[in-house]
Amino acid sequence: MTTADLAATPAPRTPGRALARTQFLLVGVYVVAVSVALGRAAAFSGHLYLPRQGDAATGNADLWPGLWGGVWLVLVVVIGMVPLAAAGTALVAVARLASPRMRAGSARRRSLLAGTVLATLVVAAWVSPPMTTLYTWLVD
Repeated sequence: MTTADLAATPAPRTPGRALARTQFLLVGVYVVAVSVALGRAAAFSGHLYLPRQGDAATGNADLWPGLWGGVWLVLVVVIGMVPLAAAGTALVAVARLASPRMRAGSARRRSLLAGTVLATLVVAAWVSPPMTTLYTWLVD
C-alpha cells in the first residue's frame, strides 16, 4: 500500500494576507498613538481638543515627565514614521491588487483592498493640517 507524503507539500501561499495584516497593524498603531497624544492633552485641559504650541492648557506644563518621556518618543516616531510605511504598503498593495492571481481570491482581495484604503486614509490624515498641528505640538 502506498501513502502520500503530505509533509513534503508546502501549504498554498496566500498572496496579500501578510500585506493586509501589516496594513491593519500600521493603522491600529497610528490610531492608538494619535489617541494617546490627544488624551494626554485632554488630561491637562479637561476636555478633548486639538492641542497647539503654546496653548493655554499645555503651554507651560511639563507634559512628558519621567516615564512619559519614553511614551513621548514612541508617539513622535509612530506619528512621524508610520504614515510613510503605510504609503509604502499601499503602493505595493495596489500593484498586488492588479495582479491576476489576486483577482481569483475574493476574500483576500477584499481584505487587502480594505487595508489599502485604511492605509491611504492614514497617509491623508498625516498630511492634513490638524495632524500637522498635533505633530508640531508633540515635537515642541
